[in-house]
Amino acid sequence: MHTCLVVDESEVIRKVAARIMFQMGMVVDGAESADAALKVLREGAMPDLIIVAGTLPDQSGEDAVRAIRSLPSGERPVILGLLVDENLGKMTRLKRAGANGFIYKPFDRERLAGWLSPYIGAAA
Repeated sequence: MHTCLVVDESEVIRKVAARIMFQMGMVVDGAESADAALKVLREGAMPDLIIVAGTLPDQSGEDAVRAIRSLPSGERPVILGLLVDENLGKMTRLKRAGANGFIYKPFDRERLAGWLSPYIGAAA
C-alpha cells in the first residue's frame, strides 16, 4: 500500500486529495506548512509520495522540496509540485529543487488519478 503526504495550506485541498487517494488504496497524511511537513517526516517513516504546494505560508515550495530532499533518511520519495497553473518559472525552480513532476489544482478524482498514475509504480 502506497503512502502519501499532502502539504498545502488549504484544509479543503488536503481533505479532497486524501479522500481521492484513499479511494485509490493509499494511506494519506496532511500538513498545512513546510515546517509541519518536516516534523511529520522526521517523526515517522518517509512516505512513497509527497505532494507539495508551490506556495506555502512559511516558505516557498522549492525551499520545502529542498528541505525534504536534504533529510538524512536516505530515502528518495516521489515529490510532486501542486500548482494552480503551468507557471514555467515556478515549475523550473521546483524541478531544480528536486520535484519529480506536477499536479494542478483544482482537481477531481479522474484528473488526480491520471496525474498520479505514472508515479504510483515508481513509488512502490
